Amino acid sequence: MPAQIDLHEFAAALAPLIAEHTQPPSLLDGDQAAELLQVPASWLMREARAGRAPSVQLGHYRRFNRDALLAWVNARSTGPRASR
Repeated sequence: MPAQIDLHEFAAALAPLIAEHTQPPSLLDGDQAAELLQVPASWLMREARAGRAPSVQLGHYRRFNRDALLAWVNARSTGPRASR
């Protein structure tokens, strides 16, 4: 007779392994970064080359750190401001 498996323990052990493979990559290419921001890739690449968008140059490739890109977007947001 097979040993009983505790499903809660099994799920707890399996969850970190699944999370590793479902997280989006932290370095994105131009197309992936543009899709994330919902802007044209050509615009984002132009901003990155001009030093206005955060990116990293790896040889002749330009990559975007997902967290840095989202922080950059948040810093550029406009709207109601707290009173001073």
